[in-house]
Amino acid sequence: MDQRDFLARLMPTVGSARLLRGVMAVFLAVGLLAAARMVWIVATDLYARHFWPHTSGELTSISEQTSAGVARATRRTRYWVQFDVRYVVPAGQCRTGVTDERNLSACIGTVRTRSTQSAYTAGRWMRETFQQRAVDVLYDPAGSEIKIAGEPVWLRYQWDMIGALAIWFVVFGGGLTAAQRRLSGRA
Repeated sequence: MDQRDFLARLMPTVGSARLLRGVMAVFLAVGLLAAARMVWIVATDLYARHFWPHTSGELTSISEQTSAGVARATRRTRYWVQFDVRYVVPAGQCRTGVTDERNLSACIGTVRTRSTQSAYTAGRWMRETFQQRAVDVLYDPAGSEIKIAGEPVWLRYQWDMIGALAIWFVVFGGGLTAAQRRLSGRA
């Protein structure tokens, strides 16, 4: 069976080709919305890593957190690693709202990894991520958010979602192209 026979069986009429083209376009539009969200996450993270001020800090605690038992939790339990960080900033620059009672210019903040559905994966992140207590901290001069400068890229971004979006665009983009070809009479 060649390509023309396959497309003719998949879309036997012009109406079915138009319907398939419309469905593929809708799915691609949904994919574009999800991709826009992912681009926003990556862009804001890259902006912070290049333009936020940084200072030295110390991990005060590392713990695995879970959404189990939370009233607004989704159907599936999510796991992440939470790092509590103490870092020193110039006087009046602490925006987290929590300071060290011994040193008022020492801020205390929290950094979380992305979440996962695997308790094993979150535990591995906790064991493997930061072996030392001293870290470089990036802090938002206009807000309360902080980031750890040496955080691995595989913890910052949802690579499973990025891969799923790539497959999404290949499948539905291919379907749209096939419908277009069928409507133009080239296949």
